[in-house]
Amino acid sequence: MRKQNRPHGKEEVKEALIQSAATLFSEKGVEAVSLRMIADHAGVNHGLIHRHFGSKEMLRKETQERLSADVRSEIGEPDDLVEILFRALRVIREHDKFWRVMARTLLDDKNHGEIQSDFPFVKKLVERVESEQKADRITSDVDAKSIVASFLAYGLGMMVFKGYILPAVNLDKDSSDDVIEKLNLQLLSLFTK
Repeated sequence: MRKQNRPHGKEEVKEALIQSAATLFSEKGVEAVSLRMIADHAGVNHGLIHRHFGSKEMLRKETQERLSADVRSEIGEPDDLVEILFRALRVIREHDKFWRVMARTLLDDKNHGEIQSDFPFVKKLVERVESEQKADRITSDVDAKSIVASFLAYGLGMMVFKGYILPAVNLDKDSSDDVIEKLNLQLLSLFTK
């Protein structure tokens, strides 16, 4: 437990709890982390979790929403679809708490609701793919949502399973970042004209 620099005021306490929850959930999984552990890590009384979030699940959900917002903010809104996809994969790789909390929630099978309440980045990505299809730069033979789902499955799956996937197909000799960049281009080539 932190003794110095304890958070004060509603916003500081909420921020400390979200940051502590993100760290602990990503390291141990949601199910393995108690409210007391989160409060101790944040340096606050555990009753404040109930006051500000109501439950562990609401804290988990708000933590995931915050991590998602941080990722979206760093990705920004590039004009080029390829730039969006590559930047998104890089940012998600760098923000490992985002995908780790999500993966642990799903693997624990304890998401008693939604992982997130809204998916603005995914919605924009679908819209961008649809506009690329209308401009005849991406195949229209595959639904835009299916294309985006393929990229999400690939990107998030690679974050979680690259330690298995790359050695299994003997692609672990080069830097994993270099291999992943090449795989990104190959995946994109499946849909571009």
